[in-house]
Amino acid sequence: MSRTHAGILAPMARIAPAPAPAEVINYKLMVPELGWFNGNRKTFKDWWRAIKLYLRVNKVIDTNEKIIAILGRFYGGTAGAFAQQKLNKIEQDDNTPSWDTFEVELQLVYSDKTKEADVEWHIEIFTQGRKHIADFLIKFMALASKAQIDD
Repeated sequence: MSRTHAGILAPMARIAPAPAPAEVINYKLMVPELGWFNGNRKTFKDWWRAIKLYLRVNKVIDTNEKIIAILGRFYGGTAGAFAQQKLNKIEQDDNTPSWDTFEVELQLVYSDKTKEADVEWHIEIFTQGRKHIADFLIKFMALASKAQIDD
């Protein structure tokens, strides 16, 4: 190698290699393909979380598109009837409801009320030692008040 080439190559050998490009994460692969929703209230909470992730990862932002994507996944049972009724209303009025209104309605219609009732029942029978939790809390609050504790 000539002296000229050695002079050029020596500084280049000291240059650090270019950093590897940042790893691109494909979030679409992390969100599984959604199944149909048939109106089963016991599965709604998990399905609802999955559909919200699906919409976010797929960048479905427009209210009309989000509602159509959701109604398109309602199939059979009460869900199919609900989807058909909503679609008829949207077509008839040529007006899509707001996302907040649609979300609240879905929560009201498909939330698992029995799960809430079970939790409420467990709270009512909950005990601290042998005392019913309500009695325990009343005594605790009375003692806290006497000790002038406000937390």
